[in-house]
Order: sequence, then structure tokens, then C-alpha cells
Amino acid sequence: MKNMWRSFPFSTTVSSTINSTFKMKKKERWLIAAIVVMVGLVSSCQLNDRELGADILPPGDNVLVKYDTIFEIDAYPVTAKPLVTSEVSFSATRLMLLGAMEDTIVGRSEASVVTQFNTTIGFIAAPNTVIDSLFLAIYMSDYVGDTDQEINLSVHEFTERLYMDSIYYSDYDPEGKYNPVPLVQQSFVPEEGSTVELLIEDQEFIDKFLAVQTDTNYFVNDSIFKDYFNGFYIIAEPVSPDGTIARIELSNPLTRLTMKYANDSTDVDSTSELDFSYAHFTINQYSSQKINLFKHDFTGTSLEEIIDDEAAVSPYCYVQGMGGVNTRFSFASLAEWMDQKPLVINAATLVFDVVPPEESGVMYDDLPARLMIGTILEDGNFEHIYDYHVLASSDPNREAARFGGYKKTESLGMFYDTTYTYRFNMGLHFQYMVDGAKPDNDFILQLNDGLENPRMSVLWGNLPANERRIRLEIVYLKL
Repeated sequence: MKNMWRSFPFSTTVSSTINSTFKMKKKERWLIAAIVVMVGLVSSCQLNDRELGADILPPGDNVLVKYDTIFEIDAYPVTAKPLVTSEVSFSATRLMLLGAMEDTIVGRSEASVVTQFNTTIGFIAAPNTVIDSLFLAIYMSDYVGDTDQEINLSVHEFTERLYMDSIYYSDYDPEGKYNPVPLVQQSFVPEEGSTVELLIEDQEFIDKFLAVQTDTNYFVNDSIFKDYFNGFYIIAEPVSPDGTIARIELSNPLTRLTMKYANDSTDVDSTSELDFSYAHFTINQYSSQKINLFKHDFTGTSLEEIIDDEAAVSPYCYVQGMGGVNTRFSFASLAEWMDQKPLVINAATLVFDVVPPEESGVMYDDLPARLMIGTILEDGNFEHIYDYHVLASSDPNREAARFGGYKKTESLGMFYDTTYTYRFNMGLHFQYMVDGAKPDNDFILQLNDGLENPRMSVLWGNLPANERRIRLEIVYLKL
């Protein structure tokens, strides 16, 4: 055998070929490897992840995995229900909206605030009180909208008693419950993480402190204090035509009413001049009620003609924060599709695609980070769908992140434009619908953080002409 191999006529040629291959330059070998990797990546872009697992079923198995997409989804814009905006969370970092924004899609949206302020042991009631200055400071966390132009801030004295054990909604009507003459007005340029200080020189309001300067009950008993000082009504009017909305922290320690004063609180005065002290009347999350008021005007917009009209036809769906616009939808062909049962739902993903900014006017960066869907109960209230509750119960942070609803990029490859979608996993809820255990077929799409976010989304609607219209992508077993 050894001699036969040595006499093989092509052995020299093969050996030299192998040697020349291994002597290839390192740079050429890297080039070939890079080409192979690129071909692999391009090929992988063509794979459909919904096919994963389909090849592991035993041949001849009578259970078949099927994929389907339901496009027949009726959707139309609706006016959002008033939101609970009073103090219920007891969060020191809770944000409230203040200002106004306006556009051609949803018209004008306004946000104002009513808040109480607390008494303080820092003020010592005594005769001959002299108030040197009184100013209200408001901590501005950040802004949405035009931050290059001024905002005009007005603070009014509120004249109606609020209570911590009461619930107040975003449509609370302040008319007739505040002094129309402002205590102070001031213009300022938006600056994130800043505190705006407003000097109150209204003598009538200052005299209210002087009128009870010797009555300690007003400054010791918080309930008596709030019966006397009902709080403030705060309005912000942006100069910009597009508007600006500030997100403020009323429970921040920097937000407070501060008084510089002096009086005869001691028997002996050791100086010939007034000894001034400072008293800080804070606004905390435990004993200061506060309400965010929202107001919307759709006059002159395309929404004005179709909002709350179930028969309305529109290529778009709209979702806005601060109790503005929501989208109501249902599965129109659900009954026909369910006739295929018995079915076992492996996955059901509800997909809303975002309309590109060149058509919607809403930049991708301005889209809300997360939307939320739920069912509408018989009394009209919102309830999270079943998948959210199940996933939240297994989530330590109770956020149900796997439920979805986040703004996500979606690309078909390097030669396609990047788009954005909001996807919701609702396989468990849809299974209950198929089984008849959850017959309700009435859903609502809204912002996840509508109390703190005035942003909006424009999504593709349900028209057949929309290539990326609303759809429910389903993976199921037909038994």
C-alpha cells in the first residue's frame, strides 16, 4: 500500500495544491471569511421567526401548526374618559402637566393645576407680624414642545376646600372656585431641572396671614389651615403657537410657599432691627391634595368630524395622552374565524404600525414610549386584558414587560426603511375569547402614561388600502 501511494500519478499535484492553499495570505483568508459571514447575515434576514419549531413535529402528526392574520378589525377615534388626576399614589416624584400645545391633528390641549399647601411649625404666630416677602417656588422637571420661547405663568388663589379622601378627575371644573384676579403673573424661558420663583405682592392675600397672626390654631391644625387657605390655581400660557407643556413636581421639596417675616415672638428683643425668619409652607404627597385639569378642543381639525363616530372612515388611528384621544376597536370577523374551532392558540400578537413622519407630521422621536390596550367593561371602565394580569403577577416590578406595547423598530433588511410598531401579546386573552369564556369584543388603545405624557401617535387604521393596517397575527393548532 505504501508503494502504491507513492506511485499515484496525481499525488504531487494534490500536495502542491494543498500547500499553496495553506500559504494563502492572511488578509485574503479574512476577506473570504467576511464574505461568507455577510452572505449568512443576508440569508438570515429572509427567515421568518414564526417558522421556528415547525420542523420538529413528528411526520404524520395529525396536529398541524397554522399561521393566520386577522385584518378585519373595526377601529375609530374616541374621546378619552376623564382620568383620575388627584393625589392617590403618594409619590414624591409624581409629575403633573402644566401648559398648552396645539397642532392640526388634535387641536388645542391645555393642562392646569389646583393644589393645596400645608401649614408649618416654621411660622410662629405672634403679635406685630411684619411680612417682608412671600413667594411661590415651582420645580420644573422637564418640558414637551417648544422650549425656545417664553411661558406666561399665572397663580390664582383657590377658594374652594379640597379633601385628601376625595377623588378628583381631569375634567374638574374650576370656574367660580378661584379669584379671577391673579396673585402673581410671570414669564420665563423653559429650563429643565429649574425652579421658577414667583414673588406674591398681592396685599389682600398677604393680609390673610396678618389677620390671624396671633391665632395659633390656624398654623397648628392642618384642617383649620386648609379651610382658611384653600390653595392655588395655576395656569400656564405658552407664547409659542405650537405650545409648551411643563412637567412639574409639586411634591418636590423645592416646590413651596416661602415667607420671610418678623414678629414679637420673644419677650425680649436683643436688637434694634427686625429679626427676620423664614417659614416654608410645603406641598407634600401625604396631606396636600392636588388635581391636574385637562381640556381639549378639536375645533377645526380633521378629528372634529370623525371622533366618537363608530361609522367614521379614516386611514389613521390616533392615541393621545392627558385624556385626549383614544382608539376603540373590535375584531369584526371574529365569529367566522372562531368557527374553525376547536383551536389551541400558541401566540396572538396585535400589531399597530406607526405612520411615517412625512405623512403624519409626528416625528419618531416624539412618539410615546409605550401604549396600552384593555377591554371596555359594561360600565365603560377600562380593564387590562388577561395577559397583562398574568404576566404582571409573575413580574416583581408589576410592569408586565413581556406583554408588550413598547415602541419598537422594525426593518425588513438593510435596503428597507426602518419603521416603528407597537406590538401586544394577547394569546391567553384571545384563547378565552375563542373558548367563549371572554365574549367581550370591545377594546381601547391608549397611552400607558397618559397622566404624565401629552404625546400622541398616528397609527395606520383598518382600511384595506393600508398595506400595514391593524392586524392580529396568530399561531395556533387546529385539532
